[in-house]
Amino acid sequence: MSAATQPRQTLTRDAWTRMASEASPSLLALWADTREVYALLSDGDTPLLVSTEVEDGGYPALSPARPAAAWFERMVRDLWGHTAIGGTDQRPWLNHGRWPHSAPMALRPGPPGAAETPEFPFSEELDQLPLGPVRGGIEPAAHLRLGIRGETVMRLEARLGYTHKGTLALMRGKSPRAAARFAARLAGEATVAHSIAFARATEAVLGCEVPPRALALRDVMAELERIACHLDVLSAMAEIAGLEIQVTRTAWHGEAVRRAANIAFGHRLMMDCIIPGGVAADIAPGGGEAIGRALSGLAAERLHPPAAGMAEARTCGRIAEIDGSVRRIHDLLGALPEGAVSVSLPVASGEGIGFAKGPGGDIWHWLRLDHGQIASVFMCDPAWVRLPELEATVSGAQVDDLPLILAAFGLSSSGADL
Repeated sequence: MSAATQPRQTLTRDAWTRMASEASPSLLALWADTREVYALLSDGDTPLLVSTEVEDGGYPALSPARPAAAWFERMVRDLWGHTAIGGTDQRPWLNHGRWPHSAPMALRPGPPGAAETPEFPFSEELDQLPLGPVRGGIEPAAHLRLGIRGETVMRLEARLGYTHKGTLALMRGKSPRAAARFAARLAGEATVAHSIAFARATEAVLGCEVPPRALALRDVMAELERIACHLDVLSAMAEIAGLEIQVTRTAWHGEAVRRAANIAFGHRLMMDCIIPGGVAADIAPGGGEAIGRALSGLAAERLHPPAAGMAEARTCGRIAEIDGSVRRIHDLLGALPEGAVSVSLPVASGEGIGFAKGPGGDIWHWLRLDHGQIASVFMCDPAWVRLPELEATVSGAQVDDLPLILAAFGLSSSGADL
């Protein structure tokens, strides 16, 4: 599946309230613009997009029936100023009180708010252990607060927003090809996947038929990115576990994959290599051979999960995905179609949704074009789903196991910080 085909359904206030009160269908994403709030729901194989008008600055909350909506509702309030009436959590999400305006994407942004310290509603019976926002590594800033009893983690809560980039506002008013650079930079570990999702959303609006060769090259890039990301996680986990040889081997293979990507597509992360309508350039001469050499070395390596317990199943899944990606790349390069690698984009208006499977999970992009320019856009990174999963997984774990669990998730806050 690459894009939704169902047209958006505009619901009355009563119909939205009925939908909000039910747990099914499940929520994929929630966002807004200056007049409406949108919900992307999982309706079997085809996503269902619904919206309703914001009345008197608010809309019926989804979070009482769908707890995952709480983070989205906080984001909507911070960016557009719309309040989720009856929402389970009204705390700020992105705005820490240091913006020059509150609700910066509203028609009339408000005055700046007061700087707030993070609030974590933990029981007084629990000791609190803060991690971050700056944790000494290269990962984006995130404040993780642990509620612990003895050596057992009873609760974890994340507070993000420290790496907010204003991406949604920066993309407005630009053509899809100009805005694609911002989509590619939302989350560095998934630059290819986000580029594909954004391109597919644009192509859904414009009715573009992407050349088969471009589609195959996109798939090659996506699989290379998946392999490199998984190797990074395995290397980080091995380092925490003290497995020095495995750290070196997995890091070496990750570097080999990125060097091959650079030879084939001109960038180690393949950033800006995918554009709406196709790909920016064809695979370079010798690129396929470079990729083949890197993957042959990786296939000869026997990867082992450097963990046990809570992280083992997730780690085994990454190893299985690496094996599958290696096979798919060989198949794709062995049957690469001939022909063009991009098409020109018409100027049109409309809405579209694009989907891509990133290294960390499902990615959804939505945009509305007005005569070829972006009027509104939203990008849903896997972090919106995976961070709540982390909070649930950590509950009951030992404090000493936390670094390995965090490494196994391989999460970045950048995608949710927008």
